Amino acid sequence: MQMAKEFHLDIGDIELCVIEWTGTGDPVLLLHATGFHSRCWTQVVKHLPGRQVYAVDLRFHGASGDAGDTDWGIMAEDIRLLIEKLNLTGLIGVGHSIGGHLIARAAAKAPDRFKHLVLIDPVIMSPERYADFHAFSEGLDAKDHPVSRRKNQWRDAQEMYDRFKGRAPFNSWQPAVLQDYCDYALRPAHDDALRQLACDPVNEAGIYLHQKGNEAALEELPNIHTPVTLLRAPPGDDARPNLSLSPTWPGLATALPNCQEIYLPDLNHFIPMQNPELVAHYIQAAK
Repeated sequence: MQMAKEFHLDIGDIELCVIEWTGTGDPVLLLHATGFHSRCWTQVVKHLPGRQVYAVDLRFHGASGDAGDTDWGIMAEDIRLLIEKLNLTGLIGVGHSIGGHLIARAAAKAPDRFKHLVLIDPVIMSPERYADFHAFSEGLDAKDHPVSRRKNQWRDAQEMYDRFKGRAPFNSWQPAVLQDYCDYALRPAHDDALRQLACDPVNEAGIYLHQKGNEAALEELPNIHTPVTLLRAPPGDDARPNLSLSPTWPGLATALPNCQEIYLPDLNHFIPMQNPELVAHYIQAAK
């Protein structure tokens, strides 16, 4: 596996942290899920030998900046600006969960930059589910969301790994992916003896709740003429959070002009964490 290089890119009001694996072929851009970070893709990249790959810490995540609002439209624009700054063309855009939402909106606005999209259980919901979610979240503050109360004080990554390895949804992941997540999920806390999550739980909760206006993605779908591979897990049935169930609109594939859907009934929402080799297979197959 090629060595990873980390750098920071100023896109205007914020710096994003980018991990680059130098190689050849059409460049691959990987966007992670809410609450995670770019190094969660390491096991996928191991199955992409020799490819030119970039993975990004989204705003509020990993080693990227955390200024501004938890607005998904702003975060999608972050990605479009990053692609422009790096002058990426012929791009294989890959996004998991919120990352799928963001890469799809970036492709709708800059179609000439993309060759193929691989959307992995993206948070692109049906019109009805957006309405249900708005009703559920109306008046809720981020501090009221259960995610905001996640444990946020750790001695080290090993304590985090030992706590999570037997708990859902982490117990469905490949151990190496969980180790990658824990190894890069923490930063120094105010107490020098402890570490805290790089993605603050209140910010993470704010991202989950900030769905207002995200139905704009549905209006942009007809503009995505890039070929799309959609990997989809079994769906959830209401707006209340169950992070292992798919948030993806079951009709998404038919709403995209050029989409192949792959339904994966034996996996859950954390497809890249459960089967990174399968995800790499579909990235390699993207033409």
